Amino acid sequence: MNMEQLKEFVSLETRKRELDSELKSIAARIDDLEQALVPQFLADGVASMKVGGRTVYLAQDIHASPLNDRAEVVAALKASELGQYVSENYNTQSLKALVREVAEEVRLRCRQQDRLFTEEEVRTALPSPLGGALKVSFVHSLRSRKA
Repeated sequence: MNMEQLKEFVSLETRKRELDSELKSIAARIDDLEQALVPQFLADGVASMKVGGRTVYLAQDIHASPLNDRAEVVAALKASELGQYVSENYNTQSLKALVREVAEEVRLRCRQQDRLFTEEEVRTALPSPLGGALKVSFVHSLRSRKA
């Protein structure tokens, strides 16, 4: 048995566990800071900032979920001629993609009409009765990239 290789393996395993622990701690702190900073970016109307050689920017994701229950969403999809999103249930990823597609059209229309782009604007633009069965949420997070 090559004891030098075994010692190196143990040393690297130990270091890996230390780094994993440190990474978890850093990720938790980043989450805390993000929770504090996202509202500040939104309140100040700031989309991005360059800091320390990185561009920190506000990313927006759109989520759709049932207002009441899934059965209501299934019925609404069928009634709005969007049956391809329904099996016995509905495909949440496909539904999210549909909502994002509608949201992008609404975003452009709001920009052209100098109106505020809101969750309610997206819900209203969804086919009836689907818009009444879904809750649309804008979820913001901070991301950064090398400047």
